Amino acid sequence: MLKKKCSLCGGPLEGGRCTLCGLDNSVYERETAALRAAADASRQERSSSRQPDSRTVAAMPEQKSRTTVPKKPAPQHRTHIPDRQPTAKTYFQTDRQPTANAAYPRPGRQPAAGTARSRPGDDHGRIIAGKLARTFIIAVILVAVVSVGRSLFRDNFSSGSSDAFSWGDLDGWNVDFSDTDDMDTGDYTYDPYSYVTREIPAEGESYEVLLGTGIYRVGVHIPEGVYRAELVEGSGAAEIRDDANIIFDSVYFGTDEEYDEVTECEDIRLYNGAELEVGSSIILRLMTDNAQPLTEEPSADPLTGPVAVAEGTYTAGDGDIPEGIFDISAVSTADGGNGYASIILVYPNGTSSYLWADGEEMAVTAEGCTSAGVKNVVIPDGTEVTVEYGDTVFTPSEGYYNVDFAQYNGD
Repeated sequence: MLKKKCSLCGGPLEGGRCTLCGLDNSVYERETAALRAAADASRQERSSSRQPDSRTVAAMPEQKSRTTVPKKPAPQHRTHIPDRQPTAKTYFQTDRQPTANAAYPRPGRQPAAGTARSRPGDDHGRIIAGKLARTFIIAVILVAVVSVGRSLFRDNFSSGSSDAFSWGDLDGWNVDFSDTDDMDTGDYTYDPYSYVTREIPAEGESYEVLLGTGIYRVGVHIPEGVYRAELVEGSGAAEIRDDANIIFDSVYFGTDEEYDEVTECEDIRLYNGAELEVGSSIILRLMTDNAQPLTEEPSADPLTGPVAVAEGTYTAGDGDIPEGIFDISAVSTADGGNGYASIILVYPNGTSSYLWADGEEMAVTAEGCTSAGVKNVVIPDGTEVTVEYGDTVFTPSEGYYNVDFAQYNGD
């Protein structure tokens, strides 16, 4: 038999008390005995509530006729569990009644003692009456608001008032509402020539030209006329800027139909004074049968000699870049450049222009025409010039004309 030891320090016990620390270990024995007694009582209570097994039936023959006993007793390790009370998930189920002492939440407030319980029909009637009353009040408010609004509209916009509004007041704005129905139905087509008041004469000369990257003045570099443009090589955009006739249009040339690129375009109306800008990496063929006489032929550029312009920001007229018209080219890789460059121009009037110059290595060429560089770039004094991605050379343009530099100053 094992000798008991102190539960605190493990020392030997004499009379239940430790000889080393003096702890009375008998208190633990009493607590253990009490726990065992409680456990035995609990087991007996559970046993009394179970169905009797075969041995119990033999001792109580009077219950045999009323109780059906299985031939084999249930395994002893299985325990019958009585019906559980509703859990938190079933608190609001109305088919279960809580026990007398349960404090479960209720679906609704119960009436106080002595209060007559109302019938469902009465509650429904009160609800309907309340909804009708609220609907009536809202309707009255809406009628009042509409009446006030109509009164204000008549007072301020009636035809008899001196300050009355009428569609005729928009006559000075040249507003055309004739296409509004088409815009609503999705059939509206933009017409870049809707503000033009002058027609180009139908009679003229046949004219054809190949144009690479550059800015071409109508009446100077190409004659006025109605043109048909065809893509010869590359892909890019052509833009028309005509302040006098309020024409601003772009056509994207190429073979990618996903981006609405086209290989040809009809009815391109170029009026004297307009600018046609052909983008980088593209060569176009322009043809017309009603070319008009030039208003001015290109003349000799007063500037002489090219100007090397490295990457950086400059102000025209301050010494590095003089005022003038230039053909801008990118320094080739053979000469130590990148073979391309971008040029950003911010004019004194606040407008800006972004240009891209391809070197000979990256340009497209066809029928003796090339897209290298940018031709006929107007740079007045005070223009901020920024060159990026590569060094450039500004060469006085062969297409020089008497440009009005003051128009870039906003005067």
